[in-house]
Amino acid sequence: MRKLFPLFLLVAMAGCSASAASPTPGPQTPADTGKEPPTPDTSKTPPPDTTAKAEPKTKPDEAKPAGGAKAAYREEELAEPKFDLVITPLPAAPKGLAAAPKACDAFVKRKPAATPVCAERAQALEALDKALAEGNADKRDAALAGLESCGGLPPGLTRALRAELAPTACADVILEPVIAAPPKGIDGGVYTTMRGLATAARLSRAGDAPPKIQAPYDKKKLVAFINGPMKDWVAEQATAIQALSNEGAGLRYYARGVAAIEAGMADLRLVEAVRAVPLSPELAKDPEARNIYYAELDQTLDPRKDRGRDAVLVGLRDLAAVGVLRDARIDRARALLSRLYGGRRIDALDGLVVPPLPKAAPADATERLATKLPTFYAGQLLPKDAATKPGVLRALLERGVPLPYRAALKNEKLADDTRRMYARARVELGRVYLRAVDFDQAAALYAGLPEGARTDEDAFFAALVAALRNGPEDAATMVRSAPVSMLGMGQIAGLDAVAKAKGPFAGAAAFDAALIKQITAPIGADTAYFRDVAARFREAASLLTDAAQRKTAEDRAKAAEATASAIH
Repeated sequence: MRKLFPLFLLVAMAGCSASAASPTPGPQTPADTGKEPPTPDTSKTPPPDTTAKAEPKTKPDEAKPAGGAKAAYREEELAEPKFDLVITPLPAAPKGLAAAPKACDAFVKRKPAATPVCAERAQALEALDKALAEGNADKRDAALAGLESCGGLPPGLTRALRAELAPTACADVILEPVIAAPPKGIDGGVYTTMRGLATAARLSRAGDAPPKIQAPYDKKKLVAFINGPMKDWVAEQATAIQALSNEGAGLRYYARGVAAIEAGMADLRLVEAVRAVPLSPELAKDPEARNIYYAELDQTLDPRKDRGRDAVLVGLRDLAAVGVLRDARIDRARALLSRLYGGRRIDALDGLVVPPLPKAAPADATERLATKLPTFYAGQLLPKDAATKPGVLRALLERGVPLPYRAALKNEKLADDTRRMYARARVELGRVYLRAVDFDQAAALYAGLPEGARTDEDAFFAALVAALRNGPEDAATMVRSAPVSMLGMGQIAGLDAVAKAKGPFAGAAAFDAALIKQITAPIGADTAYFRDVAARFREAASLLTDAAQRKTAEDRAKAAEATASAIH
């Protein structure tokens, strides 16, 4: 295998081998230190994380579950992070980093629309609602640019929002002037968010557009390509990703979350670029040699893949703390982790059958903004006293439930409709991030409904969250360590009872019980186990009324039968 050596040398020089790779910080729960850490020296490697395995606090909750006995529910730390304002211009972009796309020039040079009357918060929110209602992206950005001087909006927040809504790769050039000279009165959290978006933008352009070699791929030509332009490009991009990752590691909360996800994506783009180098004709024609080559190459690339994985997990943990439910970053991160770790799928709960949410029908500017604003900005702008309104909570479910709202809800006596909507929000957060605390809080909220007020839907969700409790702390725990089957998730007796009652949610309960039993299958599960899963899916198909859901249940039944037949 000596003919493979040039590529392995290339990978090692890029920091992909175990000896060359820097220590990878594990997923870290954001800590409220009260201070904004300075941007670290990019020539140094960030220290390994020591808090990745910290367990959330659990306290007895006073709500009683259906059985009447008190249960201990995990509680989320809901202290809002505090940030000192440390003004530091963006460092020069690392060598070899692609420039911002030409399309970004329009955002940098945009002429603001006329500034409306917006000295007061209510006026400013009405103006922001109108700007975000603009369907044309250029006109919307111009309208937002016109709001940057509004006295009723936090200084700098509208510029950050413009960068958020622009193409990801443009954020640094949009924000660089205000990062160097921020507006008077800017909050440290807003400033830090700007830095996170700018770092994320640069990372989104790293590890992209590798050099190409034209066919035919003879050995001499490939060796020259690998030891020349490809080696130089990989080494340059690896250095850039490390420097930018170090910048992101010095941030916290939402800023770190967006930067960390892009750092992970950049690392994995580098891996894919190395794997995409074409094979010599000798290797391409020899299946055994080709398999050995890719096996050894993947082993060499594993440390770089682990770096990318861990960065994405850091980002997801931070976005979970913010309360983000729907965001393109989350979609890309979850898809990536599911592709890399198919046996521990972070999207395993996406297949649950649950009643549809009532359609959002915003009645005022607050509710309209709750449906449109990214979660971090909603938490900064919308009044906290609206947290207990079911309409506002329903609107927030379009994007996410900000941490300040969750903190406000924790200290309020909730009306039944508000309790139901917030419980549903916790279910959805749990499905996205696989956080045990979300399912625990949903269970506590449903358990707190008065006995006489509980509906069939409440009974279904109470049974569902009971089955989902005691799983992994979050996605990081599942991906990095124990399979779900090794944990306590999967108590499906409540769902079985709902299915057996043949009520309006019997089909959903039967399907979800089958799905949860399937994804929590113990290691070494036997034929009988999977035949039971198949039977459960068939029963669900007989109870479901939606044609697409019935077909899904039937297909899953066939797959479970095939698994059972394959077990000897």
